[in-house]
Formats: sequence, C-alpha cells, structure tokens
Amino acid sequence: MDLFHRGLGRGSETPVELTGDEAGRELDDLVYFPPVAPKQEEDRRRLVDKLESLGAPVLVQHLPGERPVETNGVVVYDVLEPVATGNTEILKDLPAGVGVLWPLVTGYTDDAAVWEKALQRLANLGVSWVQGVAAELSPADRRRVVDVAGDHGFEDLFHGQTPSERDFAGAVHRAGLHPFLTRPLPSAPKRLAGNRKVAGALAMIGELWLRLGRLESRGQAFYRAARWVDREGHDLMVLAREGNLGVVSWLDRESRDQVEEIAVNDRSTLLEELYREYLETPGTLD
Repeated sequence: MDLFHRGLGRGSETPVELTGDEAGRELDDLVYFPPVAPKQEEDRRRLVDKLESLGAPVLVQHLPGERPVETNGVVVYDVLEPVATGNTEILKDLPAGVGVLWPLVTGYTDDAAVWEKALQRLANLGVSWVQGVAAELSPADRRRVVDVAGDHGFEDLFHGQTPSERDFAGAVHRAGLHPFLTRPLPSAPKRLAGNRKVAGALAMIGELWLRLGRLESRGQAFYRAARWVDREGHDLMVLAREGNLGVVSWLDRESRDQVEEIAVNDRSTLLEELYREYLETPGTLD
C-alpha cells in the first residue's frame, strides 16, 4: 500500500533510490519512508537516524516478517498481502508497539469475520493502532491483487462496493485498539511539539466532523486552524495556560476553545464525543 497515493505501492523486492525523492517523501507533517529492498535496509536506517537527529518526525513502513527500524517516530506494518492471501499466521510475529495499516480491498480484505479474529490477535500482541484505508485501486492495481491473491474475490473487486472505513474502525475499537495513526511529533524544539499536538487534535476533530456528515464549513474551519497552528511561531500551549490566546487573532472561537481545553486539561471533550459517535454507532459506506 502506497500511503502517499492510497493505491498499491511497490513491494520490498523493488529497489528504491535512497538518495532521491523516494528516500523519504515529505507529507504535511512528517517524512514517509516506504518499504525497501532488504539490501537497502541499512541505508534507510542511517537516513532515518540522520533526519531524526535534526528533529524531523518520521513514519517508516514495513511488510510483515521484516525487522522494524529503531526510531522515535512511527513504525507501520502493511498487512495487505497476508490478509488478501489468507496467510494471517504471519501477523503473530508483529512487534509490540507498532501500528498496522489494513488496506480495505473489496473481495480480499473486507471480511468482517476475518477482521474480528485478526484484530484480536493484534491486540494480544500489543499493537498500538490499526487503521483501515479504503484503497483507491486502478485497473492495473486490481489485476495485481488478483495475480498475487487469486481470483476468489475477482467479481467483488471489480464490481463490488468499497468497504466502509467506519465499520472497520468500529471493529478496531471493539478489539480494544486505536483506529487511527498516531501522529509523530518532532523532537525539537519543544514549542513546536506542543503546537503539533494541538494541531493534530484539531485535524482529527475536523476529520471526524466531516466523516459524520456534520456542517462542512465548520469541519473545514477546524482543518484550517490545524494548518495555521502547525505554522504558528508562538507556543500556543503556554499562551493558553496564561490566558493570552487572544493575541492569536486568526484563531476562530470554536478552535480556540479546543486549544484552551487541551492546554489546561490535556484532553478535548469534543474530540471524545466525535470518537464515540463515529466508533460506537452503526456506520454507512464512507
């Protein structure tokens, strides 16, 4: 799974030029490292170490069976192939504390019975989070899935409905796991990490707000505030605790309320409310 495009990525057998753009793609708030060929693991590890020494937050993607890179960032395992082929036994070797990406592919990884069994296994292993992503597959991608996993899901793959990310998130929640990627934070400066934490909460509020079908303009306002918080030069956590958020003129009232609550209480009751509604009520197709 290519997290950059939500489609199928290259396998670990395909070399990646670690000195070019594929070394680490800079997303909105982190540097993303896709799977690499085994002979390039050491090069990737050195590059991850270098970037982290400069304070950059990183996300490193692995395939099951690979040893994870040691990092202060986020490690995620892509389980598309073992789930699609029915080889879920390999999941028992996933390390504790990592995250899992579960690509939702119609006919191959959308069986709720498989979800429940595999998610309980992942919970027992101490996996940190599991996020389902409805893959956006081209016709060529679909043919690759059939070539690797067999033709048992062919008809559904080409003609079925896209699996529901909300339904999968509910299954993750019932297994006692967190259903969304944990946002990696920069190590320095501390001011930036505090703002990034607040921005991540605002972005998650906006995401869930829109997924629940609430007023779009309000959800986009939370997203906009998250982007501005990421770029803000002042430490908003300190300003909020001192009652001085009023100096940040661009922060709308609803977003300011969230910043203040997070700074003072280390929580957002609105975010908790949205999580409960999204995870504990029946979903529809996303």
